[in-house]
Amino acid sequence: MALVSGISLDPEAAIGVTKRSPPKWVDGVDEIQYDVGRIKQKMKELASLHDKHLNRPTLDDSSEEEHAIEITTQEITQLFHRCQRAVQALPSRARRACSEQEERLLRNVVASLAQALQELSTSLRHAQSGYLKRMKNREERSQHFFDTSVPLMDDGDDNTLYDRGFTDDQLVLVEQNTLMVEERERDIHQIVQSISDLNEIFRDLGAMIVEQGTVLDRIDYNVEQSCIKTEDGLKQLHKAEQYQKKNRKMLVILILFVVTIVLIVVLVGVKSR
Repeated sequence: MALVSGISLDPEAAIGVTKRSPPKWVDGVDEIQYDVGRIKQKMKELASLHDKHLNRPTLDDSSEEEHAIEITTQEITQLFHRCQRAVQALPSRARRACSEQEERLLRNVVASLAQALQELSTSLRHAQSGYLKRMKNREERSQHFFDTSVPLMDDGDDNTLYDRGFTDDQLVLVEQNTLMVEERERDIHQIVQSISDLNEIFRDLGAMIVEQGTVLDRIDYNVEQSCIKTEDGLKQLHKAEQYQKKNRKMLVILILFVVTIVLIVVLVGVKSR
């Protein structure tokens, strides 16, 4: 399994388990990665729909294209929400008696996934903002066209237009302009709402990354302290070993000394006879 950031993840190798089944949260990571791939694909489709809609040679708008853009945007937003909830739920799928190494691995995975989703949400926000800006520019050009084609009318009923000598073609242009403005307002509202949702997702993911980073720092500190204590233990063990070696040497010397004394006494006794 490969994380979205390109990190290779082998739970058994990372946790040091060879025969035990991988953690349950690994399946959750696979599901999140699948949805992340769908988000990327949907974002490409949305960008293509944006270009197609804005680069139309005529001023008339296609309701079918607008509907496709709206549906695709909603699908992407829903995928983001689902991934966000899934990432937040990953720690709850961990083993209750998991090792510190497995916990550390899970924290890294959660932080990596959250960061990848945050980067994707930033890209989508920029794309939505750019599309909104291009739409406004197009609307201004369209409004300028209608303003120069049809004189502005005062408040009153539609019959006033006939009294001023407007032709049927001009009335059609006015009606089309009104409908276009209403559609643009709906589109703009939908895009603004999408950007607002993405901002909320971005903040939540950012908080998640900070939280995981804090936990990782705490784990790093604990691991570092454990290493320091282990090194101190090894030093004490070496000292004890050296002390024991010295004691063994002293014991050997003492035994040799006693044996020497005994031999001398025996030798003196033999000679005195």
